[in-house]
Amino acid sequence: MLINSQSLAMLTQAVNAAFMVGIEKKTAPWDVLAMQVPSMTAQNVYPYLKSIGSMRKWVGDRVKQNLAKGEFIVVNEDYEHTEAIPRNALMDDQYGLYGPRFEQMGRNVTNLPSKLVYSLLKSGFTATGPDGQYFFDTDHPVGKPGAEVSVSNFMGGSGEGWYIVDASQAVKPLIWQPRSPFKLVTMFNETDPNVFYQKEYVYGVDGRCNAAFGPYWQLAFASKQTLDAAAVKATLTAMASQKDDDGTPLGVTGTHLVCSPTLAEQAMDIFSAQLLANGASNTLKNRLQVVSSPWLL
Repeated sequence: MLINSQSLAMLTQAVNAAFMVGIEKKTAPWDVLAMQVPSMTAQNVYPYLKSIGSMRKWVGDRVKQNLAKGEFIVVNEDYEHTEAIPRNALMDDQYGLYGPRFEQMGRNVTNLPSKLVYSLLKSGFTATGPDGQYFFDTDHPVGKPGAEVSVSNFMGGSGEGWYIVDASQAVKPLIWQPRSPFKLVTMFNETDPNVFYQKEYVYGVDGRCNAAFGPYWQLAFASKQTLDAAAVKATLTAMASQKDDDGTPLGVTGTHLVCSPTLAEQAMDIFSAQLLANGASNTLKNRLQVVSSPWLL
């Protein structure tokens, strides 16, 4: 290939095309777990709210629900992916060897929210949420001041973790916080240092974002018990039994079972069988949608 402004423009078009192909290829949906809260500054400051709230009969003055008990901060972080094509590879018409890398770059960009959100979910057994407890813990404080009791969203066990979430609410248990969109940038001018000194044409994307635990741990329950019908039913019952500070049921209903690929087939069997081994009807058939994510491995 003769390297000139025209051929470099064609190269950039090819890189952009491969990048956009990758952008369209997504893995596990992150919005099952996280609500998107855009950021306009270096960080977002969130109020710590104790529950998702509920309607009440209006008697006397209004009762302010969910008064903030402090704040928590989510700081945006920088992410980048950079690829280089040697000038000699272009001169020898070997761009085809590098094209798939730019498609992969696009895939990496579009799947970053899922990677961060699901990786964060996995850390919930040892990482703290806004209430100061592990996000999956046995003693979240619930109740009015002075009359608080401990509520658990961890069903115990010591095996591989799996999770049931309520994705039907307007709020979600986690937060996805985008700040700056990812944009493909090129460095291929003959006077650019990478071209002049290293004989490389460089393409890169970068952006700012973060994922964080939200205050609504009630919408996500975790278990390390053996994944079977009995454990699923126990988790669904515990989720649905939750109440807010004044004893009003929260109305939480599990909608999705989230797990790694190693448990996905087992999970789908639980919710697809018409009959159980003893011939009885499977009451869990189509009860939950299974979401499998490689970032839970």
